[in-house]
Amino acid sequence: MNPSVLVALRGLSGVEVSTDSTALENASTDRSYHPASFPDAIATPVTPEATAAIVKLCVAARVPMTVRGAGTGLEGGCIPYHQGVVINTSKLRRFDVDSVNMRAWVGAGISKMELNKMLGKHKLFFGPDPASNPSLGGMGSTSGSGMSTLRYGTTRENILALKVVTAEGQIVETRRPVRKASTGLELTQLYVGSEGTLGVIVEICIKLYPIQAFRSGGIVTFTRTADAVATAVSIKMLGGFGCLVRCELMNATMVKAGNKEFDTTLQEVPTLLFELTGNNQNNLDDEFAHIAEICKQHTGLVTYHRTGEALDKVWETRRGCYPASLKYRGLKKEKVLTTDVCVPLSHLSRIVEETEADFASHNIPCILCAHISDGNFHVMIPFQNKEEHTIAHSLETRIVQRALACGGTASGEHGVGVGKVNHLIPEHGREHIVLQRRIKAALDPHDLFNQGKFYPKL
Repeated sequence: MNPSVLVALRGLSGVEVSTDSTALENASTDRSYHPASFPDAIATPVTPEATAAIVKLCVAARVPMTVRGAGTGLEGGCIPYHQGVVINTSKLRRFDVDSVNMRAWVGAGISKMELNKMLGKHKLFFGPDPASNPSLGGMGSTSGSGMSTLRYGTTRENILALKVVTAEGQIVETRRPVRKASTGLELTQLYVGSEGTLGVIVEICIKLYPIQAFRSGGIVTFTRTADAVATAVSIKMLGGFGCLVRCELMNATMVKAGNKEFDTTLQEVPTLLFELTGNNQNNLDDEFAHIAEICKQHTGLVTYHRTGEALDKVWETRRGCYPASLKYRGLKKEKVLTTDVCVPLSHLSRIVEETEADFASHNIPCILCAHISDGNFHVMIPFQNKEEHTIAHSLETRIVQRALACGGTASGEHGVGVGKVNHLIPEHGREHIVLQRRIKAALDPHDLFNQGKFYPKL
């Protein structure tokens, strides 16, 4: 990067600029196994206007920009492979709650857990619940979802409007944040999930929900993963469970990894975890009793915890699939290829069975956890060297191919980044990608936002 650009960045009001080696290293990777790449500088704006100033300067100088939130991504989406400037959103901190309209405008740099702590003072919360602790900007950029999608939907369904900095350095509000609006193209949903390739999300208007008075949960164990999956599908198909927030699966290998990492003592067999919330405890009890009957029909052994706090340690284990998988084999300098797919419920049991069988045939541990009622499952594949990585990559490719063959997608929530980009033409077709590239060229004509990601080569 031209030194004059760095001088100009340092002269911008409301922008902190760093070229410190430690800071550059921290911004060179995410939580994935993808190789690191150091940016030339990190620019941290404190307002949307300061963000716009950074973008204007970088566009004028043709400097690549990579937007970074909490860096919790798993597909290399925020790694600056073309160097340039990393725009760090951590100090975009707006927090304006509108309790009457059940919405809030929040800065892109606020994290999910921090947000819900702040909202708790208003007896409100944000529904989507990724297992990591991403920034709200990152959640918007990938439409991350997590363990509560069953009840509250993905991030995409919980964003009312965005404020975005365009390639011209303009701040645009994508729509009015009301329930209905039929006055133009739905720009909000264009930017949601675009992974920082079209502009910089600086503020998000989100839906809010009231905190429920009661929380209960259950653990159901099975001898076969297929029976656990079939149970979850039956519950989802039956419907009518208004208190049910989470239905999560861990296979036997994942439970073993979780017990080791979090000192839990779960039986090391395929396990479903349930959580229910509501304002009437009797409703929770009745609903779980109905769920329990369905589980028993599929050979499940049921344990009910009327007080949900009794399962907090178990939920920590479920959230910790990734760190648990890093230590599963007990080897130093272990890496993990983490992948996710989403498939129609009608094919879910078969796809999971085939995945476990494929791993077993290669004598590779299949560490699997799932937002199983969404048809979305994750597999963590430990590896240490080039040979093991080749095997892990081939296993991942077959998971994706099975998903696509039955009408599913290469990623339910991790996004594309660089890790899934080669699967997009098989999923969408060439003409679909051509259309996406036309939109990219129109909104970012110099291809400076998050270069080399998201759009496959044609």
